[in-house]
Amino acid sequence: MDKKKIMNWVIAIIVAIVYLTVSIIFKAWAYSWLIWVAYAIYRFIAK
Repeated sequence: MDKKKIMNWVIAIIVAIVYLTVSIIFKAWAYSWLIWVAYAIYRFIAK
């Protein structure tokens, strides 16, 4: 795998961990989708 692909996987895993952590600690499942929206925008811009 090239470096960019590995970096994309690392970022995706970090986002998933942050999502779960925020959702569990703050019980903010209703608002945690904003993390995914931010990640989607980042992916769109980074492409």
